[in-house]
Amino acid sequence: MDSFRTLIPYLRLHQRQYVIGLIAVVIANSVNLLPYYFIRLTIDGLTGQVDSDPATTGITLGTAGLYALGIVAAALTAGGFMLLMRRMIVVASRQTEYEIRRDLFANLQGLDKPYYDRARTGDLMNRLTGDLSAVREMLGFGAWQIVNIVSGFITAFSVMFSLSWQLTLIVLAIVPVIVGVLTYLARQINVRHRLAQEQNSLIAARAQENFSGARVVKGYAIENREIDDYRAMNLELLRRNIALTRVDGPLRSFMSLLLGIAFALILLVGGRLILAPDSTFTVGMFVQFVGTLERLTFPMLMVGWITGVTQRGLASWLRLQEMFDAQPLVRDEPGRTDPTIRTVRGDVTFENVTLRYGEKNVLNGVNLHVPAGTFLGITGPTGSGKTVLAQLLTRSMDPSNGRVLVDGHDVRVIPLRTLRDAISVVPQEPFLFSDTIANNIGFGLDNRDLPEVPTKISVVGAPPPDDIPQTPDPARVREAARLAGLTEDVDAFPEGFNTSLGERGVTLSGGQRQRTAIARAIVREPRILILDDSLSAVDTETERRILDGLREISAGRTVILIAHRVSTLRHADQIVVIEDGRVTEQGTHDGLIEQNGHYAQLERLQRLASDLDADDEAPLDPEKAADELEAAPTPEQVTR
Repeated sequence: MDSFRTLIPYLRLHQRQYVIGLIAVVIANSVNLLPYYFIRLTIDGLTGQVDSDPATTGITLGTAGLYALGIVAAALTAGGFMLLMRRMIVVASRQTEYEIRRDLFANLQGLDKPYYDRARTGDLMNRLTGDLSAVREMLGFGAWQIVNIVSGFITAFSVMFSLSWQLTLIVLAIVPVIVGVLTYLARQINVRHRLAQEQNSLIAARAQENFSGARVVKGYAIENREIDDYRAMNLELLRRNIALTRVDGPLRSFMSLLLGIAFALILLVGGRLILAPDSTFTVGMFVQFVGTLERLTFPMLMVGWITGVTQRGLASWLRLQEMFDAQPLVRDEPGRTDPTIRTVRGDVTFENVTLRYGEKNVLNGVNLHVPAGTFLGITGPTGSGKTVLAQLLTRSMDPSNGRVLVDGHDVRVIPLRTLRDAISVVPQEPFLFSDTIANNIGFGLDNRDLPEVPTKISVVGAPPPDDIPQTPDPARVREAARLAGLTEDVDAFPEGFNTSLGERGVTLSGGQRQRTAIARAIVREPRILILDDSLSAVDTETERRILDGLREISAGRTVILIAHRVSTLRHADQIVVIEDGRVTEQGTHDGLIEQNGHYAQLERLQRLASDLDADDEAPLDPEKAADELEAAPTPEQVTR
């Protein structure tokens, strides 16, 4: 029950609704027993067992009519209170479901890169749907039925004891058996439901990966293998669900068996009590006792089902609690973060920065200063740590040693919202939403002044959501597209900027996706713009147009361009070469060529590849080809 304690804050948000609803259940259960009392009076009156005077008529037609009206009134009253209960408890459970989902999503939005590197999308989706539904069922129908069962048992046993303690003891003798079996099965249900939900998460994650990677699956013609793997995972889910059903299913049958035994014993003992010579136990009392026990039939049958619902809900809440407990490694910390910092100019400094992954150093003592307004190019071999520099600057992670400074402030001091509002990043693999091109480009607009969404509050009486503009400024969107070299492509589409993209932007080519992401970064007019190898999928002419656009907006802004192509880097103010996590070269294009290091070697190799491509396109002249081959540098000369 420790896990249930963490749900209490949400229940307190609807304390009034739950209290009213639960009181209504208790009243309804009490009133529901009145019809059997009126039936008892009627039967005893008809059989002359109201008193011992044989001259008494027992009951009149008028009295019988009043008893009938009493039965109707009791049914209407109980129905009214049950309706009130549903309006209170069931509605409260739906509202609590909304509040938990809202807070979970808000917490997930605050988590950082390391968490999402470990988490699987399908698992998160399953927890936000299947597990949350199980919790809502526990808080709604489960909570109502628990109180219904408890109050029903208390009121019913009170009445039954007043009628016959002997018959009541027979019923009570069954209770320890019920409790023992339910305790054992509840533990089994909890464990097996958790295993089934974990398998559900694996299946959801596998399906999500296959849908996202449908092109790869078809490209390698491995549909049958994926179907077979998915089939195996579903068979495992079937096995786990059957194992759950084996302990969940018998509960109701077991309860029915015990009730059948109880009714047989009550009929036998009750008949003897009625026929005893000096018995005060009447036929009407026997009928009331059996009717009252019959009212317990449904609650007793529901004990097993509610046990399963409660255990499934608690197991699911544990899985949701894991998401609540997840905390970002990178966050604003009171006492260190300075909330007075509201703007960023763009002066960047890496001061003896080291980043360690496990036992491996990705960056080793990097020292680099990028003055505000500088167009910086970064290159180096794959895996040398170029992308990590950008991630440290945006605080997707923090360095193991050293400091990253912006405008002289450690980035850990700058509020995350201020820092990230001032930086736009175009990643290596841009992500586009299933929306129009205009909305994808304007995705980051009009959000700097939005207030923080309140959490841990009741939806009842909460202020309406903020009116977030859904249509970005068309002029700004078009200007950003022009700077990114995207305007001509978009104008060629039938619906222009209102063209809807498929999931992850699959309807666009790789180059168009990159340029859309560049436009999305530019439109925010950031103080620091980072392009992480985001021109790799465009041709040289488009690359030239994009670079012209970047130079047009770079005045007064810090632009960091990570690339492998020298043609992309040559016009940067400064170029940095990173190898094995260290800055090995730094200078202008011409200066690095003169240093004859990695950058110069890269330039020669790319120029040679360009010349060979040009020769492939030209008519073949054997004598000219032989002369060029003889003059071409050998591999040993190139590597030197």
